[in-house]
Amino acid sequence: MKMKSLKNILVWLGAATVAFSALSCEELPDAVQGMPYTDAATGVFYEWPSYNPTIHYNLKEDPEFKDLAAPSRNLAWNQAAKIYDNGKYWSYYEGRNANSAVKGNEAAIEKMFGQLEADAAYLRDEMGWPPTTNVRKGFRDAVFLYGSQLGTDNASNTDLGGWQSAVNVGGVSYPVVLLSYYPVYCFDPSCDYSDKTYQTDAVTHEYIHAIFASMPGCRKSAWFHEGANCWLQATMNYNREHPDGNYIANDMGWLSTGSAIAPFIPIECYSGWLLDGSFGGPQAQGVNENFRQTIGGIQYSEMFPTFLGEIIGKGSVPWVWNNCTGNVLSGIAEEIGQEQMERMIQEYRARIALCDMGRYSQAVYNLTNNAMGAVYGSDVDGKYVAPWKATPYASTSPVTDEEETRVLNTRVPVPPAVKPEEEGIGDWDDADWLKPDELTLPGWTGANIIPIKVEGDKLLVAFQPYGERSTAENMSCQLCYRTAEGKTVYGNPFKSGSFLLDLSKDRPANDVVFAVVCNLHYTYEKADVRKYKYDYRIKISENAHAANIHKRWYDWQTVTE
Repeated sequence: MKMKSLKNILVWLGAATVAFSALSCEELPDAVQGMPYTDAATGVFYEWPSYNPTIHYNLKEDPEFKDLAAPSRNLAWNQAAKIYDNGKYWSYYEGRNANSAVKGNEAAIEKMFGQLEADAAYLRDEMGWPPTTNVRKGFRDAVFLYGSQLGTDNASNTDLGGWQSAVNVGGVSYPVVLLSYYPVYCFDPSCDYSDKTYQTDAVTHEYIHAIFASMPGCRKSAWFHEGANCWLQATMNYNREHPDGNYIANDMGWLSTGSAIAPFIPIECYSGWLLDGSFGGPQAQGVNENFRQTIGGIQYSEMFPTFLGEIIGKGSVPWVWNNCTGNVLSGIAEEIGQEQMERMIQEYRARIALCDMGRYSQAVYNLTNNAMGAVYGSDVDGKYVAPWKATPYASTSPVTDEEETRVLNTRVPVPPAVKPEEEGIGDWDDADWLKPDELTLPGWTGANIIPIKVEGDKLLVAFQPYGERSTAENMSCQLCYRTAEGKTVYGNPFKSGSFLLDLSKDRPANDVVFAVVCNLHYTYEKADVRKYKYDYRIKISENAHAANIHKRWYDWQTVTE
């Protein structure tokens, strides 16, 4: 269900405990290693190379979970509780103060057991996710009724919400699903609430949190607890509907919007672009009632988990949960190395720019298209922020400072191998250096996408990291586009210097090429990282110009003027 306000979803969800293809021109050049160019970089490819080593883990093959017996006991908790169980994997605990709508409501309880039993079996037996700590130790998974005097909370029996929580039995912490009466009653066949489907689906969401809580990973990554959860539930539903795996995903959860429309927001971010201009940290550092409409719920975005599962491989997300005990990107980098981690960030951002996400390409397109032009302000009562008109593209303006221009031209001269007058790109010396809008500068692992309208068959672009924090070691630029037929074309990434793109073979749709500028700093080593912004300068040959950022250039199928 699409909710009117992010505040509403936070009440319900917010508190969960938490094949190599040959390159068409040349191999990836030295710039991808962090080395500046002396000549213009060239070369394009059509498919991204695979990662070696890669990240993959199949939990179904783990001997710990093979032949694990079904549970036979209920958790010994609150002897005054009335305990229901289905004789299989699930139990339900109801206190003496249960709301009358659900007290002794066996019809609702039975239907809830049916959904949870089926979902848990599919996740475990078909998708290979492990059982919870409860089941491993012989206990049934449990739903506790919030506000019913079970000793888990002090809430009223009319309070609302649902969470993954935990109880301690015999010195062991067991994850449980803690539900108010409202989602439980939504299972009653007679319930006519308009949001009952959303509420019942969210119960499975909290159970998935219980699975995650039983695994060693992501102890410093609250954002991934939510995003990976939404991804897993959505993937389960798609797989059920299409067991052959042959499907096109038309949508992701609506809170994935921020990943598509605001690429300057970091990957490992909770609550997105905050009202004070900073970004929420992986564990919601700095949030404090400080979020914007829609894009403030980016922790629920399925985009990066979808990228992992769809592009890196379906075993990559389980690998994260089993191996990345702290922050996700740092954990992945420990396995695949810094160079490949930086390339992964660049690939992720470029794929979003081209809506190139495998079976989920249409979903990325739809998210972007639905959000384009929307106006987002504050989602916190009493706190104002200037409304932002949503676009995935970064605006630029000419550098007017003569000294800055002189230094840039000296640092990034026209490469000797390129003769602008022979390439048909105009007078390079007369082309302006451009600076991006400071408002939407990328944070750590964030990106700017600059649409470039081109005349002719060649495009020369210069790129230079700029400012105290931006270097050729932590910044990268890549030119990419789709043809009108949908073919994806990726230029080799470069860290600084220039890139000459030949468009004579594959013409870009609407004559628009995207410059995807990425920050590659993937570690969250201190709290101030979430406040950093990474600046740069870009120069475009005279036969091209920065295109209107409020037009739908991502739509390669439509002629846009």
